[in-house]
Amino acid sequence: MSRRALLALPAAALLAAGCASQDGDFPSLAQRPAEREFAEEQLAPPKVRPPLPDDPAVAERASGFVAAARAGESAFASAYETAAAAAGRAGPAGSDSWTIAQQAVSRAVAAQAPVTRVLGEIADYQAGRGRQTPISPGDVERLQKASAEVQRIADSQAERLRRLEASLSR
Repeated sequence: MSRRALLALPAAALLAAGCASQDGDFPSLAQRPAEREFAEEQLAPPKVRPPLPDDPAVAERASGFVAAARAGESAFASAYETAAAAAGRAGPAGSDSWTIAQQAVSRAVAAQAPVTRVLGEIADYQAGRGRQTPISPGDVERLQKASAEVQRIADSQAERLRRLEASLSR
């Protein structure tokens, strides 16, 4: 050790001893009531909330969404059948029959709108309902099933239109 360090050690010890021997009111290091309550709360078993009850209005809305999508599917199916028949009769690209088929396909594409709108309505309803009040697990599942059913219908429509449009592009 250097000479400076050796001289600094006794000085530091004197200063530390002087601090320790001072009289005065220092804050207690004992546990405060709030700290005790926090510790007890951490050790206590978690509070279990009773499950939320299902809301009949949610079930009604979910079934309404599916019914609206099925009605939209019915209208789409009619437009699709007309388009498929026109596509079957279509001649080469640019011919009158091809143009008629293209117009029929466009009407079938437009007939997808009701199902697409229902998909948006379900998403809006789920988001809005979740912001208003908590949703029961049963209602969440009900809405997810309705959304999945409507999505299945929309995907089926889109796939049929892709095949129909592909048949006209040959």
